[in-house]
Amino acid sequence: MSHVTFIYPSVGRNPGTKYIRSWQMQPLSIALLSSLTPAGWDRTFYDDRLEPIDYSKPTDLVAISIETFTARRGYQIATEYRRLSIPVVIGGYHATFCPDEALEYADGVCIGEAEGIWAEILHDASKGRVRGKYHTQNRFELKNILPDRTIFHGKNYFKISLVETSRGCPNTCNFCSITAFHKGKYRSRPITDVISEINGVQANTFFFIDDNIAGDPARAEEFFTALMPLNITWVGQASISIAANEKLLELMAASGCAGLLIGFESLSAENLVTLGKHINKTNNYSKALRAIREKGIAIYGTFMLGLPHDSKQLLDKTISFSKKEKIFLAAFNHVVPFPGTPFYQSLADSGSLTIDKWWLSPDYRFGQSPFSPECFSASELENLCFKARRNFFSLPSIIRRATNFSSNCNTLQKTFLYWSINLLMLHEVRKKHGIPLGCPGEGEFWHV
Repeated sequence: MSHVTFIYPSVGRNPGTKYIRSWQMQPLSIALLSSLTPAGWDRTFYDDRLEPIDYSKPTDLVAISIETFTARRGYQIATEYRRLSIPVVIGGYHATFCPDEALEYADGVCIGEAEGIWAEILHDASKGRVRGKYHTQNRFELKNILPDRTIFHGKNYFKISLVETSRGCPNTCNFCSITAFHKGKYRSRPITDVISEINGVQANTFFFIDDNIAGDPARAEEFFTALMPLNITWVGQASISIAANEKLLELMAASGCAGLLIGFESLSAENLVTLGKHINKTNNYSKALRAIREKGIAIYGTFMLGLPHDSKQLLDKTISFSKKEKIFLAAFNHVVPFPGTPFYQSLADSGSLTIDKWWLSPDYRFGQSPFSPECFSASELENLCFKARRNFFSLPSIIRRATNFSSNCNTLQKTFLYWSINLLMLHEVRKKHGIPLGCPGEGEFWHV
């Protein structure tokens, strides 16, 4: 019987330190790959964030899923397996955007969604001929997709179950790798399939990982209605436009929605134009937040810094806005130039990238700006982002935001979650800052 080893690489860590706890969620992509693997293959799964990899265990194929932040570590793992003459195939968003780069470290590269090509890759591997680039067009219907969660058994993940109900986003923001990967297309799974999957998971708290859970409002209404009898609690991601649809908000709240991640990106209308995020209207933010809070739904707001119309005054205003609105959680990160996006290409064309392939650099650190922003120096931008996080997750800020009894602490469960997650983030602000990508030294392979 043939054997495949799945690997989910970490972003990186300093030797002797534990991995960031909030980054330890179930890798649903690996569970999907496992479900697509026929019975004639044995499976092993190593999550590099949680456990050491046993390179000595025999296997016929290694499959590594990478994102841009995990690419360097993924390549290091692939290099070690190939040194042992074991074929490696690499897939994921980053491999799709940079297939030639990935092929330098692998025998095969999956370009696009694995569902359309995984069977062919396994067939070639069984014949000992994994070859080059495997292309799939991402045009198949999302039917009969059921992740194999048995591969998660025994692994200490963050206590929330991930479920995918759709892929892609109808918006066309120029910084977003999701939009670039799916080319602005939005596809949904049959609602009956999703409900069946939820019923098969022994949990009552879920994270719907859709990039925009309400990307199709009519479908979202049907989905939220179908969720109501399940009596679950869930969080997801949506655009700010959800606030203008009161009926959809009511259905969302009634279906068990406890919180939404919303990309505000900037309080500057000019910056939003630069990003191509036309759906956001800065003069409507407070009204939108009020409408969502009234339904008991907490907000995780994300903000981007380092945009052309930024200033220290705008940053101060952004932090004050987040605290005044008593947002459950907030992220303050510099805009990241991901390969494959128009934003990355514009920086490359203008010569603004200070580190071309920053994800491969042994000197790059998490939180570092790999480009020259117009508003600050790169080092100023990094420091301002770090200070913004420390400010928002300071104990006085956490206490103040806890007084949002309409959505942050409107139930005992939400109150517990609010305090536990915010205190965890307070602890992790310093731990995340300056983490190297991959192993600190070439050829090093750490153990947890």
